[in-house]
Amino acid sequence: MKISIIITNWNGLKVLKKNLPSVLCNSPEVSEIIVIDNGSEDGSLEFLREVQKKDPRVKLIKNKTNEGFGAASNKAVRAATGEYVVLFNNDILPHSGYLKPALNHFKDTQVFGVGFAELGNENWAKIYWRDGYIQYSAGKSDKTHISGWVSGGGSIVRRDIFLKLGGFDPVYEPFYSEDLDLGFRAWKSGYKLLWEPKSVIEHKHETSTSRFPKKLSDYVKERNRLLTVWRNITDPKLLAENRWAQVGRVLTGPNYIKIILAAKRQIAHSSNPIIFPKLTDMDIFKLFQ
Repeated sequence: MKISIIITNWNGLKVLKKNLPSVLCNSPEVSEIIVIDNGSEDGSLEFLREVQKKDPRVKLIKNKTNEGFGAASNKAVRAATGEYVVLFNNDILPHSGYLKPALNHFKDTQVFGVGFAELGNENWAKIYWRDGYIQYSAGKSDKTHISGWVSGGGSIVRRDIFLKLGGFDPVYEPFYSEDLDLGFRAWKSGYKLLWEPKSVIEHKHETSTSRFPKKLSDYVKERNRLLTVWRNITDPKLLAENRWAQVGRVLTGPNYIKIILAAKRQIAHSSNPIIFPKLTDMDIFKLFQ
């Protein structure tokens, strides 16, 4: 069983220095650790080259510019040689023994991915339909549980299925909702996603996305929330509910028209989402009732 770790980085020197040593120390099962850098200018590359001299498992992919989380992750997964790929943000600190409990679940060939338990925020992703949109909340459990998606910043997935599904959809660039979308497409294609409470990581939420202006982040979140419906939902009744929900949002806040137009622009230059339909939209939502 060959395992690769992928870490996306953009001007994350401070958090790399803080967390990468723990990734190296607590991942003895891993054969390669790929850090894909999105055009950092803070000394990240120089630091990583020094780390490479001490641990030959570390590999570096350099992007000239910031290609965004999804595109960078997809590139790194394609370059990985592992059968399984751990997806980490650069501000993740894994605990000792975090991989073994998650790896046990891959004995089930239908399991696509397993999400790790974030210390202090231990929850699986509960998804449901309400008010014309895909909604989600934090599910609580002390046992392994199905999950609507697994985090792109703290999980392990099968590389072949990730690539089969096209990875993270670039329509959501520069960030937000990529993992929710991939999770829904995986469930719809007949695969399973789990959350494992014994696979413990710490997440300090110091990633580069937190440094974007709040106004921009809120705008992208709202646009991508609409896109997750348009890209994934095919049930005519649910789509009709979404259309009425859009009307309501425009009437109560005319600026929502900008969100609709922005979502349409994204779709205009994007290819169709990759799904191999086996479950219906309602089949998936019923799993989480």
